[in-house]
Amino acid sequence: MKVRVGIFGTFRQRFPDYQPSRGMEVELPEGATARDLLMLLGLSESEGVVVIAGGRVRKADARLQRGVPVNIMQAIDGG
Repeated sequence: MKVRVGIFGTFRQRFPDYQPSRGMEVELPEGATARDLLMLLGLSESEGVVVIAGGRVRKADARLQRGVPVNIMQAIDGG
């Protein structure tokens, strides 16, 4: 299945050809999870990755759906 992925924050630097206005299209097997997507992109959950699909934050084991855009960003901390 194809998934449109938006990448935000410093993660963008890892993808030199990334165009924010277009995002990137990624091919994943049916039933793929957010963790599968992160592995494909070379991102680790330990880096504070937040996956948002369908406007909601998703856990790593959440299944992604065809046609539902996914955004990836870094968790921030502060006060």
